[in-house]
Amino acid sequence: MSLVVAVLLSIFLLTNGLPVEIPDEINGSNNSGIVETIHGSPKLNTKHLRLLRGQKLSQLHKPMEGLADVEGTYEADMKLTPSQAVEIMEGSKTLDGTGRSKRKVVSNTIYKWPKGTVMFEFSKFNVLPENVKTTVLTAMEYWESVTCLRFRERTAEREKELGHSDFILFSKGPGCSSAIGRMGGPQEVTVSETCNNKVTVAHEIGHSIGFYHEQSRPDRDYFVDILRTNIKTGYEDDFKKYESGTEIGVHEPYDIGSAMHYGPTWFSKDEKSHTIEPKDKGLMGVMGQRDELSFMDIKTANDFYKCNEGCTSSLECKNGGYIGPNCACVCPPGLTGRTCDDVKRGTPGCGAILSGSSGTFTTPNFPGSYPDNADCYWLIQVPQTSEITVTFENFEMEDDETCYYDWLEIRKYSLLLAGPKFCGNGPSGPIVFTGQSLMLHFHTDDGYGFKGFRASYTVQPK
Repeated sequence: MSLVVAVLLSIFLLTNGLPVEIPDEINGSNNSGIVETIHGSPKLNTKHLRLLRGQKLSQLHKPMEGLADVEGTYEADMKLTPSQAVEIMEGSKTLDGTGRSKRKVVSNTIYKWPKGTVMFEFSKFNVLPENVKTTVLTAMEYWESVTCLRFRERTAEREKELGHSDFILFSKGPGCSSAIGRMGGPQEVTVSETCNNKVTVAHEIGHSIGFYHEQSRPDRDYFVDILRTNIKTGYEDDFKKYESGTEIGVHEPYDIGSAMHYGPTWFSKDEKSHTIEPKDKGLMGVMGQRDELSFMDIKTANDFYKCNEGCTSSLECKNGGYIGPNCACVCPPGLTGRTCDDVKRGTPGCGAILSGSSGTFTTPNFPGSYPDNADCYWLIQVPQTSEITVTFENFEMEDDETCYYDWLEIRKYSLLLAGPKFCGNGPSGPIVFTGQSLMLHFHTDDGYGFKGFRASYTVQPK
């Protein structure tokens, strides 16, 4: 069989969800860099087909704001005041009663923007290109759509209304950078073409409204490992954790999926070796993402700015939901309903609340090929703390190192936090979870379909 015919046959079979054997012409010793099997058998890996089609390949997240150094910044993009630098570098040892701090934004409320309103201007000297200016406006609108924060152009009338003249000055720079919280007077946020991405700019705006980096939290060593031998010389201090009460009293769980978290190769000596790794390697493909603000990013901002302070609603949001700025429940990803008591059902034939002592569920069309662009949510929910065991049968999904294309997320740490993702042949054994609510999220892109999985679960009260 010729190489061309073999490739065309492979594409046909994969496109129709049929088993594929990797042709020897591709899988041979001369092409060892093309096909990689990380989680599953070779027939589940589509890297060679994606290469031949010129399709985007998966890779670990490399946050754009760290691509260019900005003079005078800490951790690549933060402009600290002298007092903030002292707090971070020395630490005042004012941890909470557990010996850990669970905070992610500034501690001193003087850094908070009054009335949740942030004035801004675009620099008339270091002028942003129009495409970057559009990205900045889109990023501000993104924050406005999920919080009570409002970004308004600076005017004399608005200064009088707010009672101050503090504002953000968006300027063209060699990279992205921002101060932490409200500084007083003009404070510059630099944006460049290297970080012209909506969520990357939202990351910088996150700094300006009070967020530090997630991976620098005092409790980070419980969740990630810092591989110091791989850090670029001279950047070791950028991996310090904050040992003080530097961050505010909005206590939130550590969020590896936060848009304020850096990726695995941040300040790597060779730009490839890992400098940060999650203790749960299933979260590697989540860490450093700049696709969206996480649920906890949004909740923290709403809590910090007391966005539901004027609400008189008697709603009791369930499953970790909270009263948002519109006085309705804001639900964790995959949940919906007036009180967050149902699962989203975007793809026909899949997704449900499972409340029995045992049961089964499958991907759509199982054992046939699952569809493109599917999103299915299953919530296993029981009335009391129990041991929930999920076992997978015939797990076959498109395979790659980061589970970027098709994946099953198991939100085993919290309904509010990203969970480990599985693809290829799936978990090596049963998933055992202790609690009352376990969410599973199945997602596919518009590439190649495979069989999917059949799963069974059992519940044993503790």
